[in-house]
Amino acid sequence: MEWTLTYPGLPAMVPAARAFVRAMLEETPRSADVELVTSEFVANSLRHTPAGLSGGTFTVAVTVRHGWARVAVTDSGSGDWQHAASRPGDDEEYGRGLLIVEVYADKAGHDVGEDGQTMWAEFTWRPR
Repeated sequence: MEWTLTYPGLPAMVPAARAFVRAMLEETPRSADVELVTSEFVANSLRHTPAGLSGGTFTVAVTVRHGWARVAVTDSGSGDWQHAASRPGDDEEYGRGLLIVEVYADKAGHDVGEDGQTMWAEFTWRPR
């Protein structure tokens, strides 16, 4: 099953995206992990792409299969970014989002298309 929602590019939409993901993964053991990664992707989208500008949007897609889930956040960004070469210092306020994704997701990636970019992450678990 796959569900998709598009949101206005407002910081107030981060909790809404988290709630959407939580609702779609309610019966899975990795729902909290997927929710956390979603919030990191959305925050990055709002901070670093046109999605966070007036009139901007981002889309969250959640795909769930037996023992597997994928979350993807798509925005109108150019895809021109680089993974930080170093870890942020203890006093730095930003720079840990993708580190969090690496810890919680089983697999993650970044795709660039004609209309923007997509950050995605996959999660697995043993089916009950």
